[in-house]
Amino acid sequence: MSRTFAVDLGAWSVKVAIASAGFRHATVGEVIERVVPAGDEPYEQRAGRVLAGIIREHKLDHDTGYLAVGGAQVFVHVLEFGFKSLRRADLDKAVGAELEGVVPVDLDDLVYAFEPLAAVPAQPIDPGAPARGRVAAPTDGMRVLTYSMPQARAQELIALTSAAGAEARGLVTVASLARLDRATDDVATAIVDVGHEHTHVVIARHGKAQWSRSITRGGRHVTDAVVKHWRLAFPEAEHAKHTDGFVASSGNPAPSEAWQRVHEVLVTELGPWVRELRQSLSAARAKTGLAVGRVVLVGGGSRLRGLTGFVADELRLPVATISPTDAASFLTPRQAEAGAVDGGALAVATALDVAGGRASFDLRHGALAFKVDMTFIKTKLMQVGAAALVVLAFAGGSAYASMKTLRKAEKTLDQRIATESAEAFDGKPKKVKELLSLAAIGGGAGESPMPKMSAYDLLLEINGKLPARENITLNVSSIDIKENKVTIEGSAKTPEEVDALETAVKGIACVKEVSRGPSKSGKDGEKLFSFALRTECM
Repeated sequence: MSRTFAVDLGAWSVKVAIASAGFRHATVGEVIERVVPAGDEPYEQRAGRVLAGIIREHKLDHDTGYLAVGGAQVFVHVLEFGFKSLRRADLDKAVGAELEGVVPVDLDDLVYAFEPLAAVPAQPIDPGAPARGRVAAPTDGMRVLTYSMPQARAQELIALTSAAGAEARGLVTVASLARLDRATDDVATAIVDVGHEHTHVVIARHGKAQWSRSITRGGRHVTDAVVKHWRLAFPEAEHAKHTDGFVASSGNPAPSEAWQRVHEVLVTELGPWVRELRQSLSAARAKTGLAVGRVVLVGGGSRLRGLTGFVADELRLPVATISPTDAASFLTPRQAEAGAVDGGALAVATALDVAGGRASFDLRHGALAFKVDMTFIKTKLMQVGAAALVVLAFAGGSAYASMKTLRKAEKTLDQRIATESAEAFDGKPKKVKELLSLAAIGGGAGESPMPKMSAYDLLLEINGKLPARENITLNVSSIDIKENKVTIEGSAKTPEEVDALETAVKGIACVKEVSRGPSKSGKDGEKLFSFALRTECM
């Protein structure tokens, strides 16, 4: 089975997430992380060799791969237009014209991707966390989130993956981190990916990116503080940060003077980092009008002990990491327990984003669009053509012989029908059509005994009526299709989602009656359901 994988060429390690598509959603089954060895060569050359090794080891050269593009490599803008709707082709031209005036790259040398943003509802303000700075006023038109990059840089990234053995079919921006937002309400979530050199901040709502920014501070800067204070070599300082690093908060104070000292050293870098994070949330509100209601920390830097409580104190917002229970909705149990979303967050999010067939913000299109290599077919064209002619010649001869046999059999049958019908109808011979009309109900042509729909057609009809996965968290465990009856069993997060499913299946033309089974609760609190549908199309 063909797999989809996503690559994140991080500043410390290379991460690869391998996903497989399911009935309603994708699941990431494996996350590989390899540290890039030190050396005098440029970092991307060393990272490319690590990626090539992963591709060879896991035999990914014939699978579909995508490259995650860090926020520091792209221009991010929220554009405002006076109109509320426009055909995508026309909106593409309007976005290009606007970017030409705000990006320091000629439009002909630029690649960009964009998505319109949904209107922002009125946001209640928490008196405990008063808004600071400007708030974007409601717009009479529409806002569009854009990501752009110099075309030459995009070509370099494509060449890097091609040299590693698996050319990237798409260049997907950090906006894919919004896929890690598991919230179902209207409150905006800040997904904060704490990397080695950079921290990516993506404001998400309903699983879609609304704005993003990259901060030029990450885990390396905290390690530098350890190096400077305790005079350790960088590898030893990095190890000490992971094993003994600690930052205190009101809910988790330092248990001793020694731990307090560790906190004070790390805060020399975490203090400026969290200020940049606060400014990012303010900038998001100034651009989109969205007030962030929660923060989710991911990435390797989120493993630092006490970081969630420290950030919560500084931002006065709920802060958490992705728990194994939440991660189990898009990771296999083994990967969820191993904390794969901590180190490989961007790779995992990108794999989830592209598994549906189209990434939200893919910079590889137009002149850079991926083209399937058909050279191997061209080299065999003469042989394939000759073989096709031979097959057609034999098929023609066989068809001619079969036709002669059928015509001979037809004459024999006509003679038998004429003889036997004359005996049955007082010496008056009848043709086949006359006999069929006598046998049909009401004197007309008989109704075909074939079903109006096959089981496969009915399955497609049911799937087409299911609510979109953005609106419902649905897990269908079994569908049993029999003559005049369909049984559906599965689970959903809330009773309202089960009601929405019942309303959807009632809209299927073939369904004449819907019987709903008793409601039950699963082991994780989800609602178990069953429906029996009476159909008249089989």
